[in-house]
Amino acid sequence: MNFNKGEMKRSVVITLVLMLVATVVMLYCNDWYNLQGAFERSKKLFWSMPFFAVLICICHYHDGKGLTNREYINKIFPISADTKGRKVYLDYARVLAVMLVIMTHACSAQQNDMAAVPWKLTLLTICAGISLVCNPLYVMISGALLLSSKREETIGRFYFKRFSKIVIPLIIYYMIYLCLSEQVSFIPPRNIGAALKQILAGASDTLPHFWMIYVLISLYISAPFVKVMVRNLNDHQVNALFVVILVEETMMVFLPLIGCPIGFGLNLALWEGVFILGYIITERRQKWMEKLLLVLGGISAVVIPLVLLQDFSYTDYVCNSSPLMVTLSAAVLIVLSKADSHLKGRLSGLVQLFSKYSYSLILIHWYGLFGITFTKLYCQPLRFGCIGGIVLTIMATMIVCFILGFLA
Repeated sequence: MNFNKGEMKRSVVITLVLMLVATVVMLYCNDWYNLQGAFERSKKLFWSMPFFAVLICICHYHDGKGLTNREYINKIFPISADTKGRKVYLDYARVLAVMLVIMTHACSAQQNDMAAVPWKLTLLTICAGISLVCNPLYVMISGALLLSSKREETIGRFYFKRFSKIVIPLIIYYMIYLCLSEQVSFIPPRNIGAALKQILAGASDTLPHFWMIYVLISLYISAPFVKVMVRNLNDHQVNALFVVILVEETMMVFLPLIGCPIGFGLNLALWEGVFILGYIITERRQKWMEKLLLVLGGISAVVIPLVLLQDFSYTDYVCNSSPLMVTLSAAVLIVLSKADSHLKGRLSGLVQLFSKYSYSLILIHWYGLFGITFTKLYCQPLRFGCIGGIVLTIMATMIVCFILGFLA
């Protein structure tokens, strides 16, 4: 491997700038007006910074290999990137999913505040419930991108790329969360082995939002084989698969409600079916599918809030891989895809930038929302007339998480 001094110098400069900004952010989060106390509380994170600095420098060096400074800046900040041949609507869908993730967690955190007036609590309940469309929407986007890819690559290459893009950031962010909650320490080493076991065990009380990342990883494991299967199906078989997925999802949710337990597995009723639907909707859908999903999605948009207003514990019946939420997610994707030509413009560059870092935004949003937006910026859904509070909370958290995500 050829060593390029110019590229290494660029990587070191970028890393130093990021570390400086990270230092300012940490001090601000820990009490900007009491620097001595802020330094004391951030001491363990400061000790960890050299480790993360080396990782960041190596990543930037390899990521910018063979690129000029201008080309690399355009790569990490793709605001002026050419959208020719690009499915811009998937960028919009991805950013929308991130915003909905933030909205559901922000609204659900305050929907039981008994000091608020009733109409505000009703609005928070509706927003917290309907924005759960983020989960199937994000899975569909992943299916659309992975299963429709024309790129030929070995299974080993596929796993290596996804491991570096999905699993490594997951481990890093998991460790950062554990450091922030003082459950693990690098200097001196403490509970590192237990932390690694916790990462393998999945999401925890410290970061409950990580459950979806583990779902995505399981889908990525089977993706190379599912891709071969779906791409070799003819239109009649795709139609049949589409119907089977929706039927299985309906059976899984509603048969137990009428006292009819299911004694056999319905694999396509789970996230695997939603993953495949993402491919079908974006690549192989037909007119009848489109009309059906738009009608069912519209009905679901009305039914879901009504059900959750009666009892928010009914989320298992109307959210995640429920046919109601799945058809709503599908309708959102269809509407965005039909508007694709109108979405290409000046705003598309900014959307593409946030889309590029959407995975980091999802990983860090829990801290960005509750650690900074709620407690430092005082942006909360119940403030600023509720509607304004919801909008400001989402926007502020998006900006905060973009800064935090880019630093990591």
